[in-house]
Amino acid sequence: MRTKMEQIHEEITKLDGNVLSVYLNTNPRSEDWKIRLKNGLRKMEEYVAASNPEQVKEFKKICKKVDTTIKDNQTSFTNSLICFASAKHLYIYYLQIPVENDFQWKEGPATEQLHHLFEQYSKSGVVLMQRDKITLITSSLGELVHVTHYEFDLEKEDWKQYKGVSIANVYSSSVNHRDKFDRRIRENQTRWYKRIVPSIEKYARTQKWKDVHLAGPAELTNEMKNLLKLNITGETTRNYSGKSAYAILERTVLAP
Repeated sequence: MRTKMEQIHEEITKLDGNVLSVYLNTNPRSEDWKIRLKNGLRKMEEYVAASNPEQVKEFKKICKKVDTTIKDNQTSFTNSLICFASAKHLYIYYLQIPVENDFQWKEGPATEQLHHLFEQYSKSGVVLMQRDKITLITSSLGELVHVTHYEFDLEKEDWKQYKGVSIANVYSSSVNHRDKFDRRIRENQTRWYKRIVPSIEKYARTQKWKDVHLAGPAELTNEMKNLLKLNITGETTRNYSGKSAYAILERTVLAP
């Protein structure tokens, strides 16, 4: 499945001629975006009328199409949107990440801010840790791309991978046995973490992580930090047991 970043890359190459580019924050809990959209489009029309009056007719036609499309799709709003529109094409992307409100009319799409967002929010990973459980989360442009879970099998002394299981289910699967094995887990934490590190690093290469954020109790993140040979750019020393993967992204990769 294509990531949104890959989709955008592919589609904007189809844009030619004059393009209206809109970057707009769209907090769904507020209607401030309506004022920003109205004022942004009005100022652009004034700019076009003053600098390229022969383009006003084309601009108004595209502007109306953009205004209608955005307003007709309010139920799709997340935290922001990017819209590129030409005479032949209109592409709109809803993002979880903030943007700088911007309106531009020029030959081809205005992609400077987009490339900055690609750089800032390219594929990132989160390693979420409990003593005998590890969840690996991949995000791109602030969106959830892939999740995989591991739980340590104390009888076999090896990590077991779960696929297609929610984090909450994995975290609750062995809660009845936690007291029984807690001391043993603590005594062998470093040795057992060393066993999972190659799997984490392989997953990071497969998912093309640019960087990684560690999350979990401080003693566990410190342990993992000393073992992983990855670009660790963030650390959140809290226990996120039972939280959804996207809730964890909000508190790590997307945290201000």
